[in-house]
Amino acid sequence: MDDEYIKTLSYEEKIIFLKIFCSLVRADSNIDAEEITFLKSIAARYGVDNNTIIGIIKTPKIDYVSEAGRIVNRQHALQLVKEMCVLANIDNDLADTELDIVIDCARAMGVEDNKIVLINRWVLDSLILSKTGQIIMEQNNG
Repeated sequence: MDDEYIKTLSYEEKIIFLKIFCSLVRADSNIDAEEITFLKSIAARYGVDNNTIIGIIKTPKIDYVSEAGRIVNRQHALQLVKEMCVLANIDNDLADTELDIVIDCARAMGVEDNKIVLINRWVLDSLILSKTGQIIMEQNNG
């Protein structure tokens, strides 16, 4: 994934992104190891310390719609939708609860439904292409 957008995020926006990711990870009641790995790696990419991310993870209820509504920059909103789609699809099982969170957050940021569909399709295509490359290069046995 392209990390250039991270340089344009404020610290507050990074925290908002992480809060929303935590909500998404909790959504399907099936916390996959890859989802936790993604969450930890993105926190590291954002330069957020471990104590802060642990505090976010331990927060029992996050109002992700209100948090998303605080993202007013269009490019940041689109990047958040993209990252949410990556996280929601990483376990190869996009649950309805995960999809609801993606849609609710995207709408709170003013991202149109057709744009959500396009971003998700792009993310899925990228994941498929990456897995195909691993198979071709004999880095994955299936």
